[in-house]
Amino acid sequence: MKIKAVSPLIATIILIALTVALGAIIVGWARSYVSSQVSNLGAQVQILQVIYNNSNGNISILVQNIGSAQLVGNNLLVSFSSTNGKSQKCPLVLSSNMGGYLACYIYNITDPSSATSLINGTIPQNSIFLINMTVNMNSFGISSLAGSTIYVYYYDNPISNGYTLS
Repeated sequence: MKIKAVSPLIATIILIALTVALGAIIVGWARSYVSSQVSNLGAQVQILQVIYNNSNGNISILVQNIGSAQLVGNNLLVSFSSTNGKSQKCPLVLSSNMGGYLACYIYNITDPSSATSLINGTIPQNSIFLINMTVNMNSFGISSLAGSTIYVYYYDNPISNGYTLS
């Protein structure tokens, strides 16, 4: 019985095609990774104060942009970690009807001195702003927000230290 092998020319073409395909996958991943890292360059905030209400799950976070870049209000998220270990990234939701189905969501970002909304706007360097959010405590299986930790994210990357609610 005679076994035929692939000709050297066909084997070379297959190897080149596999190398090009693998290179394209790596370049695609690297491009998205680098763009997300560059978009966060200089983004940093400090959580100054947090006020929360255990009866309705509302949280007001007073934050200062201490980074070297302006922030786009719509690209902020808050990560909420409860005392039982459950955590969730809370997005900005412009309709309270939609937010009702989420475990947590941001419903407003404002300048506390003028009450101007910073949604669809930018947050300048060194400015102070207020993030208002709601946590559905039933979704997390908790009866109190105390002991939970929050982080501020920008483009899905953390830009603050954790703040534990006391």
